[in-house]
Amino acid sequence: MRRLGLAAAAVLMAGSLVACGGTEDTADGGSKGGASASEPAAKKSQAPADVKLVKQGWEDHEVWGPHAYVVHWEVTNTGDAAGNFFAGLEFLDKDGDVLGSTGITAEKLGPGKTSTGDSAPLDAEITNGKMSDIKSARVSGVERMDY
Repeated sequence: MRRLGLAAAAVLMAGSLVACGGTEDTADGGSKGGASASEPAAKKSQAPADVKLVKQGWEDHEVWGPHAYVVHWEVTNTGDAAGNFFAGLEFLDKDGDVLGSTGITAEKLGPGKTSTGDSAPLDAEITNGKMSDIKSARVSGVERMDY
């Protein structure tokens, strides 16, 4: 798996998967994989997803490095069909001002299934301050794409 910033959201809408440390349950119980030429193009769906930030803060992390601001998340498909989900994350300073943003996704997530993982901003994604200014993170929006 790999992680991209919000600038890559357009690529994500085509069905890419981004995030680190995620575990996904697929609708058919199989393993997740890349899109094949026989899969139909993604289309928008109104079915929702629940995105929770279950833990966040500064920690030494195996992937994100020492003293990284890590956000542990869950995406639950609350709709009635499998889908691909993208959630934007914003990183805030002590005054609640946005320092920067990134995104997470869950691919081919079946109805009622939950994907978990963790993410951290890259230095290049914090454009309105310093990495050390981060005090919290929030979900800025959620998109769903059928596959």
